[in-house]
Amino acid sequence: MKKVKIYKLQNNGDEHAIAICTLTDSGVVCEGEEVFINNLQKNGIRNYADQSSGAMLFPKDGIKFLENLKNAFRSPYLSATDIIDEV
Repeated sequence: MKKVKIYKLQNNGDEHAIAICTLTDSGVVCEGEEVFINNLQKNGIRNYADQSSGAMLFPKDGIKFLENLKNAFRSPYLSATDIIDEV
């Protein structure tokens, strides 16, 4: 099972997982903080593999969405893991 975890930096310096996005047969399912998840579903993320097109990716786009989360969230305050492949 492929998944990506998204972390937010807390005021005390600790990281807190705010979302876990998991690849399913019908796309990506994200669970976590409701406001953050709703924003991902509504606004999507940029397709960093094809920046010239300006295309956006959404959870329904499956593995492409999952692959681009690491690039979409790479600030000191929000960061995403590489794809984790759990059995």
